[in-house]
Amino acid sequence: MAPFSRRHFLEALSLGIFSWKWGRATLASSPENKLSNEPIKIKKYNPLGHTGLKVSDISFGAISLFDANVIRYAYDLGVNYFDTAESYLRTQSEKFIGEALHDVRDRVIITTKHGFPPRLAKQFRRERIIQRVEASLKRLRTDYIDIAMIHNISDLSLLENEEIQAAYSRLKEQGKIRFTGISTHNPQLTLKQALTHDFPQIVLVIYNHLEGPQIESLIHQVRQKGIGVIAMKVFAGGKQGNLKPLVNARQSYPQAAIRWVLRNPDIDCCLVTMSSYSHVEEYVAVSGQPLRPEDLKIIAAYQQAVTKEYCRISCSACLSACPHGVAINDILRIAMYYQDYRMEGEALRYYGELEEERKPVFCSECPGYCNQACPYQLAVKEKLLQAHQILQG
Repeated sequence: MAPFSRRHFLEALSLGIFSWKWGRATLASSPENKLSNEPIKIKKYNPLGHTGLKVSDISFGAISLFDANVIRYAYDLGVNYFDTAESYLRTQSEKFIGEALHDVRDRVIITTKHGFPPRLAKQFRRERIIQRVEASLKRLRTDYIDIAMIHNISDLSLLENEEIQAAYSRLKEQGKIRFTGISTHNPQLTLKQALTHDFPQIVLVIYNHLEGPQIESLIHQVRQKGIGVIAMKVFAGGKQGNLKPLVNARQSYPQAAIRWVLRNPDIDCCLVTMSSYSHVEEYVAVSGQPLRPEDLKIIAAYQQAVTKEYCRISCSACLSACPHGVAINDILRIAMYYQDYRMEGEALRYYGELEEERKPVFCSECPGYCNQACPYQLAVKEKLLQAHQILQG
């Protein structure tokens, strides 16, 4: 399939074909975007740690994507960093990246990720790991991966596994991997560990206005070491689509949230999921812009609306309080994918892969120790029960 050209896109836009996903207003009708006559394009590129790479400050996440043309359009607007994973859309996301970018491979930076659940540690074999990475290379239609990440790692002790070490070392020696990194939802621990570990040359970490300030000191230390830092989950749950005052707001909450993230000089780029042409334009329009007073106002409105609804995924205060070892953070994150990201199919699959003993099967009889432990006064027990109801299929 040939990439969808900007001319075709603009013609379609003029006919009203493309619109905000999930019932939002079209980008063209947004008052904030009407005020500016500047062309929408990436205006800033930042060094990615000590890798020597320079990445667009707004970068492309392909976890929820069904059209390679959207990827190509982002590239046309100057985006040069693209993130995918073996598990995204059951490998289809990697294929979309390959389809969209194979002919401009030397002008883009591609990251893909492979997961290694600790419960399957006995199955880790270097040859099998190498085969998985090589399969990703074929789907991506490339000879090398710029950054190969261990996906969703909660403790870097996993990286002491000799099979993982041997596999990634060989792949680097063969030129099939340039740099290695991690993605993590447990930054309080993993960023601290990264300070004394050589594997993470880049970290992909949760960072937003609700759960970013708590880890800024660690992020600074990691960045000082020369590790590249990429922010994800920047919309703090992405609940704006379900909040009528924000849907109708003059200012764009996602744009405000991105500006908040990029105000931090220790963040090399902001990774956002771009599922549509409208997403691409709205997010890229923020490139190189400073945080403004009006951004802080809309962020404050969002925080007020969701503070007792949004589980800070990087917080682990409730985990030790649970007598049954329920995977509270993971379950509420998967529920977020289902309810707020509209990734129903993927969420059901992720939940199905979770060990049964870590699901909230005993929560209804529990007095709610997690509720008492939550520093943000969330009704954790009730949220877990609701999540189990909608995710068990």
